[in-house]
Amino acid sequence: METVTRSQKNETKLNVQFEPEKGEIRVLGVRCYFINPVSSCEKVDKIFGTGGEVIVHNVCYESGYELFDTIARSDPEKTKERLLTELVAAAPEMGYGIITITTLRKNPPTVKVTVKNPAAKTDKGSQKHIVGSLWAGILSKYFDKKLTSRDFHYDERKDELTFVVST
Repeated sequence: METVTRSQKNETKLNVQFEPEKGEIRVLGVRCYFINPVSSCEKVDKIFGTGGEVIVHNVCYESGYELFDTIARSDPEKTKERLLTELVAAAPEMGYGIITITTLRKNPPTVKVTVKNPAAKTDKGSQKHIVGSLWAGILSKYFDKKLTSRDFHYDERKDELTFVVST
């Protein structure tokens, strides 16, 4: 079993650069932008019902997949393992919470993801896919296999969202 978590030594904001003079935010060298995903998900659920979950899953999955792919292409000298570690470290700076990834099995890939202080504090509706599907996309590119997120659980006492990413 392998666990990837944010390094306690990496407290400086090196993974996300804010360049207001250019109007840019870059995560590991890739340009990004921020929105309030919780209110967006509430609106999507209101309009589309359970179909909203499918929409948010697909958008977040593709975002995660493309993010990891773009980061890998922009720095081909780094291993996929190193890039994944850096992305886990960047997650709090991106507003996703503090991520811990534990690989339970490599073939077929099964990964437990724990999110301390998640952006969406629920395991209901499309909000759970904000982080869950993003990491399903990232890990799909990492393992070169289509994966999905499932078994969501939010523990309000711990302020922790957990889920499994697998085939």
